[in-house]
Amino acid sequence: DTDPEKRDKLVDVLLQRPEFTDVWAMKWAEALRVAEIPNILDRKGMHRYNDWLRQAIAANTPMDQLVRELLGAEGGNFTNPATNYFVIENDPLMMAENVTQVFLGIQLSCAQCHNHPFERWTMDDYYSFAAFFAQVGRKTSSDPRETIIFNRGGGEVKHLNTQQNMAPKFLAAEQPDVKGKDRRVVLAEWITSPENPWFSKNLANRVWAHFLGAGIV
Repeated sequence: DTDPEKRDKLVDVLLQRPEFTDVWAMKWAEALRVAEIPNILDRKGMHRYNDWLRQAIAANTPMDQLVRELLGAEGGNFTNPATNYFVIENDPLMMAENVTQVFLGIQLSCAQCHNHPFERWTMDDYYSFAAFFAQVGRKTSSDPRETIIFNRGGGEVKHLNTQQNMAPKFLAAEQPDVKGKDRRVVLAEWITSPENPWFSKNLANRVWAHFLGAGIV
């Protein structure tokens, strides 16, 4: 092929192949914990969750949009599969650790019981961030296999040492106004905003690591 644009054309062809979607859906399925879990997430919920993720990648959904849909999801986990993210885990502390690691590239778990010895994060940071997930509600539907995720509008996270309720606060940023709002939606908007320095860098690092075998960081 003597076409000077043959490389660009080949890349376009490869991007449209189903295998491209399969690979990235598999990688994100691992990060987002798409799996059947006995007595928590059944096979139907798992398949709905996986199909939602695969369709989003196949449609080239921007990652900021996908993350907002995921973190702000509400409704039944069969009708709105993104809610399965909150069916799989119901501990606000673990939700905070998962979100910071997957979407921000930050390991926050060390700050659960002491200020991080090697990073800037404190116990206040840990429990204030976990407070964004304190009001996630769950109830059953007419189908006993289905779980409905909703904003309870109540519930707090207590600091391990002081036992004080912690107000939701972004990492290394301001304390937002969450009164009358779904805290998860407020958090998702901040995570995907230009004011957050970690989101885009973390995603770029994941892509870099996939193609080159090691992350930049």
